Order: sequence, then C-alpha cells, then structure tokens
Amino acid sequence: MSKVAIIGGGGIRTPLLVHAMAKSPTLPGMSEVALYDIDSDRVSLIADLVRFAVTQAGASFRVYAANSLEQAVEGTSFVLSSIRVGGIHARARDERLAIECGRAGQETTGLAGMLMAMRTIPVVLEHARIIERLAPKAWLINFTNPAGLITQALTSQTSLRVVGICDTPSELFHRIALALGQPERAVTSEYFGLNHLGWVGRVLVDENDVIDEIINDDAKLRSLYHADLFDPEMIRDLHLIPSEYLYFYYHPDRALANQKAAGAMFVLGRSVAGTARNEDDLFVRAEHGRNECQREQGRSPRREKAD
Repeated sequence: MSKVAIIGGGGIRTPLLVHAMAKSPTLPGMSEVALYDIDSDRVSLIADLVRFAVTQAGASFRVYAANSLEQAVEGTSFVLSSIRVGGIHARARDERLAIECGRAGQETTGLAGMLMAMRTIPVVLEHARIIERLAPKAWLINFTNPAGLITQALTSQTSLRVVGICDTPSELFHRIALALGQPERAVTSEYFGLNHLGWVGRVLVDENDVIDEIINDDAKLRSLYHADLFDPEMIRDLHLIPSEYLYFYYHPDRALANQKAAGAMFVLGRSVAGTARNEDDLFVRAEHGRNECQREQGRSPRREKAD
C-alpha cells in the first residue's frame, strides 16, 4: 500500500487531481493522501472536498490535512509539489517589472519566469532536503512553475527521483485530435522540448503522419490555441506545431504591445487582486456548501488531521 503527499495541497485543483488518482486503474494500492499547505484553513477545507471526491469515485483511501511538511512526506511513495511562492501578488510584481523593463510579463517564461524561479528554487530545495531525509526512495513529481528550471534544480541538486510534468502538451494533443475529428486515443502526437517550451513534430493516425493536414489548413491551426497567437505561414516554415507559450519568444514585441494595449502595465495589480478575490469567493462558496451538506447529515464540520 502506498502513500501520496501533496505539497501545496490547499490549491483549488487538488480535488480534481485526487479524484483522477482515485479513478486511475494504475494506482490500486494507494492507501492514504496527505495534504500539506502553509494555509491551514484552506487545506482543511480542501481535505473535506477531496474526501467527498474520493467517495464519489468509489475509493476508500484516507485523506487528511497534515500538520507539517514532515508529517506529510514521512514514509511516502510519491510527493507531488505544486506551489507558488509569494502567491498571486508576487506574480503581479514579477510581471509588472518585466513590462516596465520593456518585456512581456509572463510568470513562467522570460524575465518574470526567471524572477519566479529565483524565489521558488530555494523553497523547493528546502522541501527536497526534508523528503531526502524522511522518504529517500520517494518519487518527487514537480508541477511547480517554471517547471523546467525547478525540475533542473531538483535533479542537479538532490538525490531524489524527480519527474517534471505539465498539462500544456496534453492540452495541445487534445486540440490536435479535435482539429482532425479523431478520438484522442487514435492520435499520437510526438512532442519534444521542455514542458511549456516545446513543439509537436509529427502527428500519427494509423501510423501515418498527418501533420500536414493541420499545418496547411489555417482554420485547423487557429483552432489549436485559445487566441490567434501564431502566423500560419511561420508554422508552415517551421513544419512544427509550437506550444502556446512560445508565443512570448516568437512574437515578443506583439505580446508586449498587447499587454500594454490592455492596460496591463497599470492595472495588472488590480487584475491579479480580482483573481485573488475570485479565488477567495470560490473558497467561501465551497465552505458554505460543505457546512450545508454536513448540517443535512446532522453532524458538525469535519476536521481530520494527521495522528
């Protein structure tokens, strides 16, 4: 039986993540999930939501909010790390500074990404030292951005077994399958690069490379992205399908101009504050929903902690 620890377990994606783990046929031996977060109130709420998600998935492993990082990782088989050091306001500062220096502001690439890495790497390495001591055989799965730099720091500066992952490539694969009108399982996209910064070089259907079917069709190309990021002719010249984050490298002047036109240089702090308020509102609604559910069941709010 295996234990999983999630650092940054108070994040809003945690219930979906653990629900997917509970439904996965490849993790039948999971016995417990420990959530750790520096915000104890949020992680307590998320733990309740995760327990509900686990029940809905038909699983029965234990879920709890750990009192400390040491309790969360001790004896674990897998550690998932997903943190943002400094929170959303530090992101706002990083991106604003980049724009003021004449560069597009984006938290995982360029100047803002480097600032985020410099702030995050010491914290992640401190976590890694604790994992080395208490769970030296564990796999550390890094979600924390900027994913490439953080994973490089972990692999070069620790003895842990480390994997860096990101959902950007898989989202691109999904959109490629939609553009082709094919079920996702029927399409194989060959991706190379580092997390956010990569390209699809081949798209296989029935072992035939059909990338030209997408590259030579402007409508299909544009359907791969949430916005009109790349010139189709540039993609045809590359004969590669780029990740959306490469927009900040292929078109840095356009990216900066778009941010300035949107008033990002002046309202970024306000916009991020709005994002923070929206996230806080989500937690308030989640707390209300939990309490209503528990009152209907005739019990007081549940707070399960590590022993």
